[in-house]
Amino acid sequence: MSFLYLWSLISGVLADPPPVVAIQPLGPVKQADVQRVQAGIEALYAVSVEVLPEKPLPKSAYYPPRDRYKADGIIEVLAAEAAPRISKVIGFTARDISTTNDEGKDWGIFGLGQLGGRACVISTFRLRAGKADAKLFQARLVKVVNHELGHTFGLDHCPTAGCFMQDAVGKIATVDGESGKPCAECAARLPLVK
Repeated sequence: MSFLYLWSLISGVLADPPPVVAIQPLGPVKQADVQRVQAGIEALYAVSVEVLPEKPLPKSAYYPPRDRYKADGIIEVLAAEAAPRISKVIGFTARDISTTNDEGKDWGIFGLGQLGGRACVISTFRLRAGKADAKLFQARLVKVVNHELGHTFGLDHCPTAGCFMQDAVGKIATVDGESGKPCAECAARLPLVK
């Protein structure tokens, strides 16, 4: 057995495993959408993706006046309940979600991610806007998931047009105009991008 072959075997065993990103379905979601999200993450990030068993949305995050869920509350629960071996967890739901921001107390959103944190949440509820066909919906879904996951890896919004970290400012047209990839500056700040 050659030294080089032996070294490559040892290096493979000693190498750090990629971070684990878990997709947490919250309430009923389409299996095909979950698979698309998993494939989209794996195409951009050097991570291991696993899908957790479906569980209900947290009751503590429910906002009765609008029959939707507060994204901040969902994220808090996800971050607190994720197993230690999971680096990042993505809540994935078909229900409408919102947050409080400069626009208002209950601003409907596509997704929300903790900047440099552990959790994010994405909703398919608004991604079918404009009667999006299946192909456009899937492209939007992957862009939003990778954007919110980017926040958890420490990336803030980017001013570069087309970058996957561009702020959508509540407009689906902005998501549609994004390339789905990082600009050179964001890629340099995110070593997990393939």
